[in-house]
Amino acid sequence: MPQLVLQIPAPSRLEPAMLEHIAAQLGTRVPQAPAGGAGVQAARLRDVGVEASAVRALLPPLAERHGFDWALLPDGLRLRDFRLLVLDMDSTLVNMETIDELGSATGMKARIAEITEAAMRGEITDYAESLRRRLALLAGTPESVLEQVWQRMQLNPGAEQLIGAARAAGLHVLLATGGFTWFAERLQRRLGLDSIRANQLDIADGRLTGRTRGPIVDGAAKRQALLDACAGLGCDPRQAIAVGDGANDLPMLDAAGLGVAYRGKPAVQQAADAALNHCGLDGVLRLFEDT
Repeated sequence: MPQLVLQIPAPSRLEPAMLEHIAAQLGTRVPQAPAGGAGVQAARLRDVGVEASAVRALLPPLAERHGFDWALLPDGLRLRDFRLLVLDMDSTLVNMETIDELGSATGMKARIAEITEAAMRGEITDYAESLRRRLALLAGTPESVLEQVWQRMQLNPGAEQLIGAARAAGLHVLLATGGFTWFAERLQRRLGLDSIRANQLDIADGRLTGRTRGPIVDGAAKRQALLDACAGLGCDPRQAIAVGDGANDLPMLDAAGLGVAYRGKPAVQQAADAALNHCGLDGVLRLFEDT
């Protein structure tokens, strides 16, 4: 039978009364709580006795009101049974959309961000075309702006914990992004990532040309990067975990054995196996029984 994983970011706690209410509605029981009744940060409710549709009807309003994340998952999910972790970069691993930030120096951020949002929501279905349109607005931008954006870039909460735990468990960590190698390579060195798949900016005479070199990494290319990594590791795609936030992450989330939406757009949350709207990226680890 499936189990329900509930988690809330520190210093908040899942209150015992709320856990009891959820358990009663879902025909399961609350695990033994720590002494003192102060609540817990994560709970695993086993043997959920109702249909998944009933869980989806009950949990979203409670989760929004109380600020916790939830996931209905198969029993016995273990991190050590997976071989690959695939992460999106912009707004997933890091706290920005790098192409939007590149537009800040030229006064184009608002125009670029508008296209980015439409693409991430899935309103612009041709990601490659949306990227070409945005890059064209950056033509002539000094290469030095890349360094300025890098200095402002921050990892999203829990990123290092997730990557560290995945590597300790023997997983290959792949960064698959519609962003740029200029940033992805630096993140690879900083975090010890095993491989990257990203777009290469075309730079001439110290300025961005407004184009890329080579094929554009879109949703299909991210999915292929996942499949290629699995083939290289000799594992089934069901042994892959994929984490992303936008519409161009949907193909790789669908191909993975476990797809996680991190601060995802509505369509991504609906399609993913789990969604993290409140907890950090280390919340991925609490989905497994051996972490």
